[in-house]
Amino acid sequence: MGYSLKSVPHSQCHRYHRPSGPLPVRFLKSWAGVVLLILALASCQSNPEVTQVPTAPAPQPKLATGSALPADTATPQRASEMKQSVALTSNALQLVAQPSGSTTEIPLGMPQEELVALLNKVLAQKVASVGINSECGVGPLKMATWGNGLTVAFQQKKAGNWLFAGWSVGAPAGTSPKPTTMAGVGIGSTRAELESAYVIKRMKTSLGQEFSTADGLYGILDGPGPEARITSMWSGVSCVFR
Repeated sequence: MGYSLKSVPHSQCHRYHRPSGPLPVRFLKSWAGVVLLILALASCQSNPEVTQVPTAPAPQPKLATGSALPADTATPQRASEMKQSVALTSNALQLVAQPSGSTTEIPLGMPQEELVALLNKVLAQKVASVGINSECGVGPLKMATWGNGLTVAFQQKKAGNWLFAGWSVGAPAGTSPKPTTMAGVGIGSTRAELESAYVIKRMKTSLGQEFSTADGLYGILDGPGPEARITSMWSGVSCVFR
């Protein structure tokens, strides 16, 4: 059975407008329910329940077996384990680290026991002789001498301690390396080599051809010419007889 829709003339549409006056109670109740439902849905959407998912810690990189530690965690090499040599300088001695060439000054005033023990270790040989020279012009000096030609002088203070006061070098007793200045000047260096490293003053004395520098290096040459060689050097308190 079929159905057909009847068209309603436009003039009759006005028959169905809402009557004037208050709405029926049943109509208001139904709309109130719709409004409450809409509010409930809006509340659920504005306050969704959030589930916190714990975040796993980022994996830490592993060091490969046998890999080197970063440089700042490496244990620095102690100075006592470094190879060192002794250099001559004005009114002091210097320890020179190998192969870096960095220096540490040994100032005047170091106690005898401490300095002798240090030089024994650095020179890799024990002191050859220790004695007191009572005929020096400055008073008695205790002299400690090693086989490489180095002699260290100690002067006694009021407290009774013997303190480092100066050094001198002469011909070595054996084949030990001869101590030199940082410029390489030492026993056997020529006057020309000396003058290329230092400004010197030369004078003839009862000791021979003496030289000196403004900062306190002294020595003797075996002649006046440029090929003359250094036979002795000293600095600080000495026991030189003129």
